[in-house]
Amino acid sequence: MITTVTLNPMLDKTIRVEAFQRGSIHRGTSLTMVAGGKGINVSRQLGALGVEILATGFLGGWTGQVIRALMDQERVRHDFVETGMLTREGVTYLEADGTSTAVFEPAQRPSVESVHGLSRKLDALAKESEWVVCSGSSPGGEADDVFYEGVLSAHKAGCRSVLDSYGKAFTLALKGIPTMVKTNKAEFAQSSRTELHNESDTRRELGKLIQAGVHYAIFTDGARPVYAASKDGEWKVSPPEIRSINPVGSGDAMLAGMIFGFVKNWDFERCLRFGVAAGVANALIWEVASSSHEAILNVEPNLSVQSL
Repeated sequence: MITTVTLNPMLDKTIRVEAFQRGSIHRGTSLTMVAGGKGINVSRQLGALGVEILATGFLGGWTGQVIRALMDQERVRHDFVETGMLTREGVTYLEADGTSTAVFEPAQRPSVESVHGLSRKLDALAKESEWVVCSGSSPGGEADDVFYEGVLSAHKAGCRSVLDSYGKAFTLALKGIPTMVKTNKAEFAQSSRTELHNESDTRRELGKLIQAGVHYAIFTDGARPVYAASKDGEWKVSPPEIRSINPVGSGDAMLAGMIFGFVKNWDFERCLRFGVAAGVANALIWEVASSSHEAILNVEPNLSVQSL
């Protein structure tokens, strides 16, 4: 089983409108809703690939109830801690020409009791898991050390862990030495207060992570090349040029693709290739983190993989 942890989920709504203008009243032509959050996205994509998953984290209020119902509809197994605080919403206004405008509500901070409850839950779930995946942002200071606790729970249980976050939640969890760090390059630079101007800077920071004990380190950069390192080498993976339909969740789909490879006992380079292909496949469709195995395999031959 793969356990994913989402501290700051969101009820993600998309409203289609003909054209969006500030200061005007708009009549939407359609509304769709999906459970949002990086860990939830990872769970959804792994589920689409046939991997057993369990999504956990914080949920609260009526929006939390809606998210649970949506995950039930998608058959994404979940066990969240109820916070009593209203989980945030995000609304994307999608215009007929493809332009999108998004507004995300601020996060509601969980209680200390909820934080302790999630830490205890992670301790128990790690014993049943192959990987504990810590993804996304923290809703506030009370929860900043939950990912750190999740990494330690994974160590204690003898399973592997992934960290994909930023800010204080990232820097704290990094001290626990997760098995894999997969993060956006700009977010890493901001979190670690490091300058990443070129390939040399990127490779230097990846090397530091490996020297610190991280087994696999990956930096993404939107549609630009992915850089990765392990104790066995370094790689640069360039995705093909595509007409992106919806890039939201591509990093999460990539992470899910890599974990799928590890579950299949592939070597790291093969996991990396499949993961990047999964990220590209995600951007080719509107649905977030829902690509089929076949769609990912169709992208994979179009990648450029360079050993550095």
